Amino acid sequence: MQNMFQSLLRHGPATCPTRKLGRPTMWRLIGCYVVALGYILGIDQVAPLADGPRRVWAGWAEGLLFGTATGGHGVPVWVDALVVMAGAFILTVPIVIVYVRTRTHTVFDESLANTVLVLPAIITAILIVVRNSLAMAFSLAGIVAAVRFRISLKESRDALYIFAAVAVGFAAGIYRLDVGFIASAAFVLLEVLTWRTDLGAEQNPADGIPASGVRKEKKKDKAKARPRDSDTAAPDADARDVVLRIQVTDLERGRQAVEPLLEELTKAWQPSARPAGDAESATLLEYRVRLRKRYPAEEVRTRLLREAPAVVVSVEASPTAPATASF
Repeated sequence: MQNMFQSLLRHGPATCPTRKLGRPTMWRLIGCYVVALGYILGIDQVAPLADGPRRVWAGWAEGLLFGTATGGHGVPVWVDALVVMAGAFILTVPIVIVYVRTRTHTVFDESLANTVLVLPAIITAILIVVRNSLAMAFSLAGIVAAVRFRISLKESRDALYIFAAVAVGFAAGIYRLDVGFIASAAFVLLEVLTWRTDLGAEQNPADGIPASGVRKEKKKDKAKARPRDSDTAAPDADARDVVLRIQVTDLERGRQAVEPLLEELTKAWQPSARPAGDAESATLLEYRVRLRKRYPAEEVRTRLLREAPAVVVSVEASPTAPATASF
């Protein structure tokens, strides 16, 4: 199944290892949707919708509150608004969890996460206020145009989260929390699937992966490649060549945990040969790597320590001379 989705936007083998969400995150997502489903079913039992966008108390709830079950007591508008706004908020929590767990530190936007979390409830309140009033709808459009709300996104993909929040808010605003539930679950499923299979990622040509498993750097043309390896190379290009010294508890398990992450986080990497009699060689991995612009050395170090805590003890990054950093 994964290979089928990878073939949609790529050709040839995948260059990045399979991404995975941790088991705690998956349980949180499942728990959120279980709570949301219980909340939606509970609302339908306590205060089902009558004809039109109006809720009435169920017989047993009406008898409990008013002493009689006549079926004529409607739910107050402000209570109804709180109910659907809370439902919109609950349905948005899994979307924010997926955003937090699938974004690196360099592209994570805390303001966007807060916006996505609150936006559906605000949209729900607006739709409840407007209802079927055309005059109020035009007034609202004028107010929004005067405010001229703007947001700058670090990635175009983040716009999907804004649209997902708007969809949930609209569904809750027209009293269709069940549709909002499906929209939220479908978005989370598709987003996790595309992130896990890394659809649309950079792909190397057939000869771009040597037998040793080290990725060769792409060379678009020879004229641009020569200055990079000469004495006139830019300082920031040299700064991206570093040596990683990774202390691990077990050498083989360390390689299995570290090298897939290097494939994802670095542009090119190569293991450094260590003297056979070195006392640290049994627990120390050393790699010469070329960093990607979006993943600085500190980001690589943090990811190695965070995603392989059972094997990686410490990570040290130091610059290396350009002459010894050819890949």
